[in-house]
Amino acid sequence: MNHSVPGLLHSLQTPGRVSPAALDMVKVLALLAMLGDHINTLFLTPPEPLAYAAGRMAFPLFTLIWAMNVQRRPERLQVRANRQWIWAVITQPVFSLAFAGHQPWWALNILFVFAGVTQLLALQYRYGKKGLMAGALVLGILVWPLSPASYGLAGIALATGMVTATGGKTPGVQRAGIIVTVLSLCSLNGVSHLLSLPADTLLFATLPTLVFPLMAVSLSIQWCPAGDQRFMPRHFFYIAYTGHLLVLLILMQLW
Repeated sequence: MNHSVPGLLHSLQTPGRVSPAALDMVKVLALLAMLGDHINTLFLTPPEPLAYAAGRMAFPLFTLIWAMNVQRRPERLQVRANRQWIWAVITQPVFSLAFAGHQPWWALNILFVFAGVTQLLALQYRYGKKGLMAGALVLGILVWPLSPASYGLAGIALATGMVTATGGKTPGVQRAGIIVTVLSLCSLNGVSHLLSLPADTLLFATLPTLVFPLMAVSLSIQWCPAGDQRFMPRHFFYIAYTGHLLVLLILMQLW
């Protein structure tokens, strides 16, 4: 397997190359990385750098799975967007309480990234260029409240880049999506500290963001060969995301 972002996206676009079980395994690894990262943030003082580094692969992996699935039935894009908006709103109070003292009260959870970009795709599908402009306005409104805890502009760029790279109708569009994806991954974590702490930023933020997702997908494909069926229920991510925050919030009260 080609261990690069373009090679990975090519493999994921090849029919039959990646089994449903492999995609579920990617979700499991992403969930474990996210859980470890949140435990590291909320319970360890000071946070453990290696746990932080491992957590950098969670958002890129979740974004990749979302990008591969979101446009399979474009006529259902608005249905998907509606579901993601609902889960994002349901999760927000739990998210705000769990990260009180770590993030400002107005910081939005990561589900708003997926809801916003899915909404852009739905509007573009239905209304063309006018819908694309309306969707871009929605994302523009979301950038500021997403910035403290959910990657802001870089996170939105990663989602749009990945969905373009995996679902673009022409090679040129796909290449543009790959470029945006790589640039977004490079700027996703710690870019503001690159000048003041270059070694730590590269070692614990930038490189893990680029390398760990590739490793996770490669291992998932090896562990779950073509033909293996999925083993996780549909929409499990939403339940797991909200549920783990609720459990962590309860544990914080008992800590």
